[in-house]
Amino acid sequence: MKNMSVMSEALERISSYCNIERTGRSREEVERKLSFFPFQLADEAYEYYQWAGAPTGDRQPEGWDGSYNKNSTYHFSLKRYLPTKLIHFLSIEEAEQYRFHDYDPAYFPFVSYENGMLYIVGSETQTATSPVMQGEDKCRLWFPSLTNMMLAIAESLETIGGLFPPSIPRHDPRYEDADAYIDEDEEREQWKTLVAITEKYGSPHGIIVTN
Repeated sequence: MKNMSVMSEALERISSYCNIERTGRSREEVERKLSFFPFQLADEAYEYYQWAGAPTGDRQPEGWDGSYNKNSTYHFSLKRYLPTKLIHFLSIEEAEQYRFHDYDPAYFPFVSYENGMLYIVGSETQTATSPVMQGEDKCRLWFPSLTNMMLAIAESLETIGGLFPPSIPRHDPRYEDADAYIDEDEEREQWKTLVAITEKYGSPHGIIVTN
């Protein structure tokens, strides 16, 4: 596709592995849905929200109806952090409900995971990109831009098949699908690969940290 932005290219790559798709929403529609947020999001963020789904690498569950955020497989509680290592990319509607965090009001809640949140930083004026911040004890830079995060996710999916290496040893009798997992040496190598990918796109710690 001619004149495709870097963000669109990244999302197209991710869509080969995940349940994300173009919604057909215009930027104007996205801006209306985000009218509750008292700051401007970067151009890349408006482009991101013209897609729907979760770029985690999860295959669509049996009986999936095409609606990521309403599927119980991906349960998210707006009253507490997730009790498991499940990663959840918030919909705009969920972000609007998430009104009780303790961080800067210019931080738009974007991802919830076991240990905290990731935020897209809003601004008073329109920008092309904005940093993604991690909020736990304090907010710190996680990616220099949302586009960089999507590029890291795309490359991780293409290289190791997910956002994390499988962590259960192959042929472990406790798991029916143990052949889908890897041994410790292979897992260690995949972590090294993941670190190299995320450092390439400006993240100091990984795509998302859950421990």
